[in-house]
Amino acid sequence: MERVGCRGAGQMICGVDVTMQFVENAKKLSGAKGMKRACFAILAVVITGCATSPEITSWNMAREVNTPAAYQDFIHRYPDSGHADEAREMAGKSKMEQIMKASTVAECVGIMKSNPDPRTAAKVADLAFEAAKKETSPEALYAFLDNFKGHAGAPEVRNRLEELEFKSAGGDASPVAMEYFLYRYPGSRFEGEGRKLLQEKTFRRVKEWGNQYGYKAFVAGFPDSVRAAEVRGWMKPSAPRPVFTNLQQALADAVGKSPSLKKHACALALSAAIRGNAGDPDTLRRQLHDLEKGAASGALPDRCASAGLKARPDAEENLAEALQALSAVEVQRKELATRWEVYRQRDEMVKAAVVASSNVANDLETAELSEEVLGSGPLGRLDIGAEKGSQSAKKALERFQGVQTVIRRDRDDLKRMLIETDGYYKPLQSYVIDCVDAK
Repeated sequence: MERVGCRGAGQMICGVDVTMQFVENAKKLSGAKGMKRACFAILAVVITGCATSPEITSWNMAREVNTPAAYQDFIHRYPDSGHADEAREMAGKSKMEQIMKASTVAECVGIMKSNPDPRTAAKVADLAFEAAKKETSPEALYAFLDNFKGHAGAPEVRNRLEELEFKSAGGDASPVAMEYFLYRYPGSRFEGEGRKLLQEKTFRRVKEWGNQYGYKAFVAGFPDSVRAAEVRGWMKPSAPRPVFTNLQQALADAVGKSPSLKKHACALALSAAIRGNAGDPDTLRRQLHDLEKGAASGALPDRCASAGLKARPDAEENLAEALQALSAVEVQRKELATRWEVYRQRDEMVKAAVVASSNVANDLETAELSEEVLGSGPLGRLDIGAEKGSQSAKKALERFQGVQTVIRRDRDDLKRMLIETDGYYKPLQSYVIDCVDAK
C-alpha cells in the first residue's frame, strides 16, 4: 500500500490525480478544518483499497470533504458524470452551510464581497442583521448600514447606533465627543440630555483652563445657561482692539492655515447636509464619525473641499480680536515646535557622542592596563602628551555629558513653554469656533 501524505505536490491514488490544488481549495473554504478533512478523506481512500473507478473514488472523496470547493473540483473533473447534478446541488448546500456560520457583521460583509451571489444575498443580510443586534462597536453598525442599507432591519440598526454613540459620548470626559454626536444627530431624541452634558463638560474644561478666552467661549456657546452667570463673574473687561477691514478674508486665511479650523468647517458642513437632507444620512454620519476619530489618511470628505466659515453677526468684533491673537500665538507655536525639533536632534547627536566617548575611554583604560601587565609589546605606547589616552577620553566624555545636561535643561524649558502656549491656544481656538457658523 502506498504511503500518502498531504504535503506532497501531487500523486496518483487509485487512478485519481490527488493534487495539492484539491486540498488547497478545501482549505480556502473551510480553513485548517477543511485541510484536515481532505487529508483524512485521501487516507480513507487508500485504506479501503482501489476497488472502485477513479470517478467513484473522486465522488466519495468529495462527499467526505463536503465543501463547495470539493464538489466543484469533482464537477470540473467529471462534468458528464451521473453524480454531476448531485454535486452541484451539494455544492450549493455546502456553501450555504458555510454562510450560516457567519456570526459577525464583518464576516457577512466578507461573504458578500467574496461571493456576490444574488441567491444568497438576502440570507447574508438577515445574518448580518442578527449579528448587528449583538454588536457593541459603532464601526460594525456603520459597516452594516454601508452594505445592507436596504434591509428591513436598517431602522433598528440606526436606532441602536444612535444609542451606542450617545452612551459613548456621555462617558467621554471631553466635550468634543458629545459635540460631534450632536453634529451627527441633529434633532436626536437624546438632544436635550446631550446639550446638558455638553454644557457641563465644557464648563469643567474652561474652569480647568482658567483662561479669559475660555470663559468667553463658554458664554458665547451657552449664553442662557445657569453656568453662564457664574462664568461671567470670572471675566475681566478687555480693551477694544481694531477690527479687520476684511474680516471674512482674515477668517478664510485662518481656516487655510489651521487644520483644526478646517476640520470644524467640515463638521459644520456635514451636519448642515444631514439637517437639510442633502445626501445619504448614513454616509454623512459615517464621515463625521471618521472625521472625529481622525481617519488614517487624514483627508477630508469631498463635500468639505469648499467648506468654510463665516462670522456670526453678533460676534464680528469679538472674532476680529480673537483672530489677531490666534495668528500671533500660532506663529509662536510653530517657532517653539521648530526649536523643539532642533533640540531633539542635538540631544540624539550628543547622546551618541556620550556613548562613543564612554566606549573609547573604557577601551583605552583596558588597553593601558594590559600594557602595564604585559609590557609594551605589540600595543605600543598609548601616552598622549603628558597624560594617558584614557584620561583624555574621560575628559571628552565629561564635556559631552555637560553639553547633554544643558541641552536637556533647555528642552525642559521649551516643553514648559509649549505647554503654556498650548494652554493659551486651546481656549483661544475654542473661542474662535464659538464665534463662527458654516459658510
